[in-house]
Amino acid sequence: MFLLGQVVKKFLSRIIYSLLLALGIVFALQAEEIVGVNIDEVITVSSGGEELRLRGAAVKTSARQAIYIGGLYLQEDLSNAKEIIASNGAKRFFIYSKDSTIKPDALIRALNLGFTVNHDEDELIKLESKIKQFNLIWRSQIKAGDKVWVDYLPGKGTSVLVNGVEKGLITGKGFYSAFLKTWIGDKPLNQEMKKQLLGDE
Repeated sequence: MFLLGQVVKKFLSRIIYSLLLALGIVFALQAEEIVGVNIDEVITVSSGGEELRLRGAAVKTSARQAIYIGGLYLQEDLSNAKEIIASNGAKRFFIYSKDSTIKPDALIRALNLGFTVNHDEDELIKLESKIKQFNLIWRSQIKAGDKVWVDYLPGKGTSVLVNGVEKGLITGKGFYSAFLKTWIGDKPLNQEMKKQLLGDE
């Protein structure tokens, strides 16, 4: 009964917030707290001031300790993974390092595995140069407290920022779609995180 009450409360709060937003009553950006970290529910990206909303956020843990928080912002109101990957709107995937240092080699290995299992050989050949470019961008440790943004900017491509400083730009849309598949594709790095990123939990 308690769990049902919490679900109903969350559902009603979203409806109320949507109505207030439609009426122009909500002015301040809302924030959601996840393992002690405030995550904005509405953001803008620098390309054109597009407003993006938090689709979902997930916590990667090890030995019951939070390693990092991952989250997905979308310009369009989508919840289906395939539609999100195919959409042309602005997007942001963020990683917030909670309590640990994330070593670049470990992260690169995981992402490269995600690229490999979610694409066939021909697709990987087309992506090869952009994956190498992305791997070079990640050649630095992500320390506790660091914020990483991987943005899709329509008409430009994938922009990678660490603590607000751009580290590189990968042109075109194809790479960002491939990057998202590692998280929410048919064979994600973590199935539970996929559900949370899509707002299913």
